[in-house]
Amino acid sequence: MSDPRPFRSSARSRSSGSRHHPALVLAALLVAALAGAAVAGLASRHGALAFAGWLDLGRSGDRLAFAAVMGGIGAAAGAALGLWLALSRLSRPASIARGAAGAAAALASVSVAVGYMAFALTTPPPPIQPFLLVQLRLEGEGWTDLALAGAGTRAAIPPLDLHWRPDEDGATTAEAVFPMSEAGGVRAVVLRRGDGEIARFSLDLPGDPPATARFSHWLTPDRRPDAARGVEMRFRIERRVVR
Repeated sequence: MSDPRPFRSSARSRSSGSRHHPALVLAALLVAALAGAAVAGLASRHGALAFAGWLDLGRSGDRLAFAAVMGGIGAAAGAALGLWLALSRLSRPASIARGAAGAAAALASVSVAVGYMAFALTTPPPPIQPFLLVQLRLEGEGWTDLALAGAGTRAAIPPLDLHWRPDEDGATTAEAVFPMSEAGGVRAVVLRRGDGEIARFSLDLPGDPPATARFSHWLTPDRRPDAARGVEMRFRIERRVVR
């Protein structure tokens, strides 16, 4: 009788070869690379944002750019790591492809660490800018058609925020916020109706004044025409971090 063991050995070799069909191997490698890129890319992006926020460095645009770069490098590291893990499962002996994937993952990981260090060393903290906060008190109603602006050394300064509200005593209060720059201060706050000036409050503030703890006393306009009767203003300076 013939020995059946050669037939069993050949059957095992055929079944072992069928487990590593090229199409299945490519699909497994693709899935591993995509999964690694997605997980590592998102983790690196959110980690970069958390790192920048923890150190309080850069403005919002700087932080988003840093997170985008770190997310891309992290995705590359994750894809390479996913390939390395998949190749480690599929090819037991060491291979050039597995070594290259591992080297790429290590290089990308080092690049992430270098990127974090470069951001921390080269990015300044967000700037601090002074703002002029103004409150106007006007007797009676019907003032909401007025325009309020700051007079700078070179041009008018529009308010970043302006709110009108009626008071319980029948008066009207306006609240406005004006940005201030080191290039020029605020010479005055001007209240206008159309092209006509209703009231002007001269301040002559420098471009980078210190913050004030509370509002000033109520000021009257430089000139008191009939239209400016019952108009008062007070102000204070805030220094805010601009992110």
